[in-house]
Amino acid sequence: MNENHPVLLSLDAELDHLRSAYIQQPNEQTRYQLVRLEQLIQQWAPGRSSNG
Repeated sequence: MNENHPVLLSLDAELDHLRSAYIQQPNEQTRYQLVRLEQLIQQWAPGRSSNG
């Protein structure tokens, strides 16, 4: 998978946003959103290491 793929860049940006939101407000909702997005990225780009 090309690291410059627009969908992958968008998913990474959303992941950064959710990580910041979880740091600012650690609760079950933000944790759930963060974990789901991490899972989605792994499904969409298997074998890719997480960005952070």
